[in-house]
Amino acid sequence: MAEYAASLRYEALPDDIRKLARLVLLDGIGCALVGSITPEIAQIRAAVVSAGGGSTDAVLWGSHQKAPLALAVLANGAALHAREIDDFGGCAHSGAVVIPTALGMAARVNAGGRDLLTSIVIGYDIARRAMDGGGGYVAFKERGWHSTSTCGGFGAAAAAGSLLGLDAERMQWAIGYAGCNAGGTWAFIPEGAMSKRVHPGFAAQTGVMSAFLAANGVTAPATIFEAEWGGYYSSYMPGAVPMEDAVKDLGVDFRIRLVGFKPYAACQGIHSSLDVVLGMRREQGVRADDVARVTVRGSRTHVKQLAKQHVQTLLDAQMSLPYSIASALISGGAMLDQYTKEALLRPDVNDLALRVTVVHESSVANGEEPYVDVELTDGRLLSGRMRVARGDYTNPLSETEVREKFRAVSGLVFSSDRVARIEEVVSNIEEMKDAGELISLLLPEKCR
Repeated sequence: MAEYAASLRYEALPDDIRKLARLVLLDGIGCALVGSITPEIAQIRAAVVSAGGGSTDAVLWGSHQKAPLALAVLANGAALHAREIDDFGGCAHSGAVVIPTALGMAARVNAGGRDLLTSIVIGYDIARRAMDGGGGYVAFKERGWHSTSTCGGFGAAAAAGSLLGLDAERMQWAIGYAGCNAGGTWAFIPEGAMSKRVHPGFAAQTGVMSAFLAANGVTAPATIFEAEWGGYYSSYMPGAVPMEDAVKDLGVDFRIRLVGFKPYAACQGIHSSLDVVLGMRREQGVRADDVARVTVRGSRTHVKQLAKQHVQTLLDAQMSLPYSIASALISGGAMLDQYTKEALLRPDVNDLALRVTVVHESSVANGEEPYVDVELTDGRLLSGRMRVARGDYTNPLSETEVREKFRAVSGLVFSSDRVARIEEVVSNIEEMKDAGELISLLLPEKCR
């Protein structure tokens, strides 16, 4: 991994990988901007600024506030993840970890667009591979690990180390530090706690500090993955799968290709069910008043993670099949406007959510999509199952749809001119001489 991350150059990237890296950067920036205006991120920024002691090193995107780089990436990673519309299919949410790290570090070292793009590819690759070597997303989740933070730090360390120009030995130390300091569990689910927002930020912070420690010769375990006592896999995922899966086809199989883009502002495990009920609404004319009850028949994980009917926080709603299905049936959509504090108080949505239940279906394994049964008031029963949700890399959004999403969410923060300028710069990122040019576009406009 270290040799790969230290040696990969822009010229070695296939055209489709360059295009995809530009697209994840654009999507990530849009997600971060619209996340930056949430009350939660205002609180996180205040904490980061306070902890930074007045340092004006790096920009907290969407604001005039600044903090030391390692703290800034924490806040920016949290902002990118705040609305649950950031990409998936990497180490779960790779973009929320890698994009703030890569762009922040690129601005620090005055790197150009080609080096920035290369570091993003490296970060996505290493983060996903760290997860794959431990058995994959479902395996980590079953043990209670939130892989975005538990695995994401490896990708952040590799991306940051690439931009710092670490050689293979020092890159190995950076990756070692990421493993020594990995963490993040699913304990936030019962309370709908804000800590989920911060997890990718912590992984990004770990990556930045890991790279700087390594750059200054502070050694870390060179066998962080393999060590039998205290190693990453032996401690976090003992006996899962052969760890060699982490490096299979390294340098040929760029795992950024596995990334998907979200069309809905909810946990990706909810998306296939939204595809089903929105399809019924669109194609069969089903409306909320027609619905007697809805039953989602899914895996044990669906029941454990996504079954909450009474939602109290935004995270509750974003992780709730009952709320999301009810809201989609009533509104015809499942984007940001359905996941606000005001939307959570709608009596019609809450009433219908109480008639949506999630039950275990033995034929649905963890990681598979559920069945959705909709019983209508006239006695009819409609059933559907979307085996691959929209947005997955095997059922992808088009580039046009991803760009339209960027414009829509960024337009809630910036003028159309500023949004167009960001899109132009990212689309031609290879021509950018200094990443500071892009960072400057993430500051608030003087006037709208």
